[in-house]
Amino acid sequence: MQFSVCIPNFNYEKYVGRTIQSVLGQTYPDFEVLVSDNASTDGSVNVVKSITDSRVKLRINACNVGFAGNLDRAGRMATGDVMILLSSDDMMLPSALATYNALYNALGPTEAARAIVCSSCDVIDANDNRTSSLRFDPELFTEEDRIHGIDLPTKAPVYRVDGAELLRRCLRTMRNPFNFLATAYPRSVYERLEGYGGNRNVNPDKWFHWRLLGADTVAYFIDEPLFAYRWHATNQNAQEGASGALKYLADEYTSTFEIDKALLARIGMTREDVEVAFVECDIARHGLNLLAQGNRTKASRVRAFGAATYPNHVRRNPRYWALSALLAAGPVGVAAARAAYRLTRGEKSK
Repeated sequence: MQFSVCIPNFNYEKYVGRTIQSVLGQTYPDFEVLVSDNASTDGSVNVVKSITDSRVKLRINACNVGFAGNLDRAGRMATGDVMILLSSDDMMLPSALATYNALYNALGPTEAARAIVCSSCDVIDANDNRTSSLRFDPELFTEEDRIHGIDLPTKAPVYRVDGAELLRRCLRTMRNPFNFLATAYPRSVYERLEGYGGNRNVNPDKWFHWRLLGADTVAYFIDEPLFAYRWHATNQNAQEGASGALKYLADEYTSTFEIDKALLARIGMTREDVEVAFVECDIARHGLNLLAQGNRTKASRVRAFGAATYPNHVRRNPRYWALSALLAAGPVGVAAARAAYRLTRGEKSK
């Protein structure tokens, strides 16, 4: 099995060399490294060109096509059996591809042809120091989903959920099921979906992952850190936080009406179910979380966005009204919001 590791890059001269070297250092040998540079203005291209390994291929966009657009520019370079989109500031741990290859081989050809595989990740800082980890979401992968009898090099726990069932869980909670950098899928599935499509501002991977789950697939999660996600001031999540939350909300709102009606029927949901989940998770709970952190301006924007998009649903949501009341209370509402948000997560007051 050959892996295509597709790396979209823009102005990550500082990191892209380390990212590529982490792939070249894999214990599993059959892969290609495909870098799509999005018209960088720093020295990124020279860094990539300085790596002489024949498995590394570079294309340079004539102009910047945006983050989501460049994901597809990188993805369309793939010729391997299985694809991974790896950000140009993240890293693979040495056993990542060997572990994924072992799982795909253990599944057999029929199951492997529809299998999406993901793993836990270390979180690292700008200097490659580990600071925390990203594991599976316990609301999406449960102990009942754990499977046995698959012999992986790491001996890590493996979880399996049918794609339609996992999509249902995602839509009810508005969650992303996978860690972007660690998600592998057959190239044939990517091509059947026509890729990312370039129609999201800050989280195109979440929408693409939902579409993957709706494409008659099955999801596997390996609970072992096989990749390293780099957190720094200019990565995608940090930029999302700095955007005032509205780009993120625009993406989430768009997803509520772009979900295919036939697909919703197949998983036993309606468009109204998705709209209600958006108001509950992305407006009410997200707004309370922002307010609990002291971000009154962002919380107010979130509240206004909900009222503008689904006014009938927000009027029936108790947490939305709690958010409204706490915002009206001024600075006093922050402490109360902190307690209210803990209750939404089932946590005890501290």
